[in-house]
Amino acid sequence: MMKHFLSSLLCLCIAQAAHGWGDEAHQAIWSLTQSRLSPAAKAEVDSILAGDKLDMTPVWMDRVRDVGKGRPGLLTNDADAIAFTKAFPNHATWHYVDLPLGAASYESSKDFHGAENIVQQIQLSIQVLRGQSQAMDRRTALRVVAHLVADIHQPMHCSSGFFDVTDLQKAVLRTNPAQCLELEKQHLGDRGGNALFYGPDKYNNLHGFWDFELAKMIAPLSNLKEVLAQMADTVPHATPGMVEQWPSRWADESLKLAAKAYADLSFGAVTLNTDPKKDFKIDRIAITFSPDYNDKYKQVVAKRMVQSALRLATLFNGLFREAK
Repeated sequence: MMKHFLSSLLCLCIAQAAHGWGDEAHQAIWSLTQSRLSPAAKAEVDSILAGDKLDMTPVWMDRVRDVGKGRPGLLTNDADAIAFTKAFPNHATWHYVDLPLGAASYESSKDFHGAENIVQQIQLSIQVLRGQSQAMDRRTALRVVAHLVADIHQPMHCSSGFFDVTDLQKAVLRTNPAQCLELEKQHLGDRGGNALFYGPDKYNNLHGFWDFELAKMIAPLSNLKEVLAQMADTVPHATPGMVEQWPSRWADESLKLAAKAYADLSFGAVTLNTDPKKDFKIDRIAITFSPDYNDKYKQVVAKRMVQSALRLATLFNGLFREAK
């Protein structure tokens, strides 16, 4: 039993270091969301979850990914998780969309969407919660929305750098969508910043920096819930347009923020992938942050976390008012 526990704990650490906001951030976002639900929406959310794994709701999508990859974890023998991975074998792609940094919008970048991306899956889950689709059960759809609405507000989940690596001593970032499409065909993207390294550790990459390091600069992770709650009334979060358009608009916001974040980086030496089993060409690109990077972007992270929580609450309040 102890061996299984330690394996599960190690799996959690690996998963957290590689994907999405950290567990503490997702939990803090979910806590703020719940505090802003209307009585009708709270009752419906509670009814849908039916007391099942309540503390895991905002991180269920990350934990179920461990099941899909055959790694030991908290949901290893969970029937819902096993059924989900069989029904949706490509669910790992639901967490992101790799848009080029110079793209005007999600809608204008259809060549980069992929078959099952974060925008499409939020839209599908909303349809399920509305009773307009039976692609999955409502509890699964709620878990998907609770996680992916947070993820879509993380800029690195809606973007990818594409690079000319002709000179291995200095990578050249390309942002023009037409150029990026050619580089994408050559598998010369950085996979949402996962190939951009500021240090020697395997998790010292730009994506992880946004997931964890900037969040820790906002406040100790144990106090993150309180800090986000204190900010809530000062952060604008209204989303224009119909509910169906909201996910793409949130992706557009994240894309613009990612473009700014990449502009504050310098790019250096390239290490190419030598493993033929992997379908990407770039293993590492060395990066350097601008002097004010941390101060500038920790504020962006805090705002995006609050916006994701408030928008998720607004979404549920609207959907479940309609359901009544």
